[in-house]
Amino acid sequence: MSWEAKFSSDAGAIEASEIRELLKILGEPGILSFAGGIPDPDLFPMPEVARISRRLEAEPARYARAMQYSQTEGYQPLREWIAARHSTPEITLSTDNVLVTNGAQQSLMLLAMALINADAPMAVANPTYLGALQVFGTRRPRYLTVETDADGLVMDSLEAAFKDGARMLYTIPDFQNPGGISISAQRRQRIIKLAHQYDVTILEDVAYRTLYYDAPPPLSLLELEGQFLGSDRWQNGGLVIQLGTVSKTMMPGLRVGWTIAPATLLERLVLLKQASDLHTATYNQILAHELATTILDDHVITLRETYGERRNAMVATLRQCLPQGVHFTEPKGGMFVWLTLPDGMDAKGLLEKALREENLAFVPGAAFHALGGGQNTLRLSFATCPVAVIKDGMSRLSSLIARECLALAA
Repeated sequence: MSWEAKFSSDAGAIEASEIRELLKILGEPGILSFAGGIPDPDLFPMPEVARISRRLEAEPARYARAMQYSQTEGYQPLREWIAARHSTPEITLSTDNVLVTNGAQQSLMLLAMALINADAPMAVANPTYLGALQVFGTRRPRYLTVETDADGLVMDSLEAAFKDGARMLYTIPDFQNPGGISISAQRRQRIIKLAHQYDVTILEDVAYRTLYYDAPPPLSLLELEGQFLGSDRWQNGGLVIQLGTVSKTMMPGLRVGWTIAPATLLERLVLLKQASDLHTATYNQILAHELATTILDDHVITLRETYGERRNAMVATLRQCLPQGVHFTEPKGGMFVWLTLPDGMDAKGLLEKALREENLAFVPGAAFHALGGGQNTLRLSFATCPVAVIKDGMSRLSSLIARECLALAA
């Protein structure tokens, strides 16, 4: 008997994440990892979590409610905070527009189930977030990739995808995973106009939006659509759906994210979530709400200072040490730097040598390309390593790449 023959179409379509598979080997002692796109656990607000937990335990009735089944839509105070936090002068959000999910990853899954049919054309950046491609892949869309440059999505390429039938766009406008790039203010305006011209739904992933190190990013696509439509028209005809999370600013282990959408769509997402897992853990939602309303703003300032120093160290060392012919992005925020190696150099082969010769890891970039390609690209994360370690690691990686360049030229 073969289990492979029994799998559903959705189960058969999903593939293992190269990053998750890579992370399995990175627990070995001595490996210096720039692979995982994860926050630094040393920066988690653990004293505040302990304080909130003690206070909950001291209130038996509330503590018991935190362990009980709850409503699918999410913990009401948390939904109220999310709605107020993301309302603008142009869009007044209510809890009817907010669904709490098990991280932004579940938001992607629910939206894929609600909106993507097999073989439906769908636009994604080239490259884009691997976790999103995993989710969308279960629905088997026909990908139309949009080229990127230093200012984000290239508008001619985006419009070509819309003309070719794409009726959905997934994008990370701010400090994108994996490229570290952001969409310029001018292009964001253009995206909204094109979306309404071609009737394209936009999934806007803002996981990294508050992690800026130089200046705040431009207005979000949700904010721009609010200016374009106004609140009432957005509620009835908005095309931008925004996905948020506390994973990058608080702790990913809470598994608390959210979807902001017009109420009609949200009602359908609630039914899908109800069928999936009933609701996100109430205790975790209470923790997230307490953290959000007490220490979040100050905590994010600390994250910006720490991650900003690490970003600076990685960029400066790469600029100093990389050989000619290797290009890299200089992100204004987020967690990632994207390297493009010379044509003909394979990042997977480079990783094998980096692990063997330097005990150093990164993520090869091919997996971030929906339609293949990118074998000469790789992603580096600066979030979890101290400055001195980053400088040492980037110097060693640059030396390895220089040796490979010489071998390629020979």
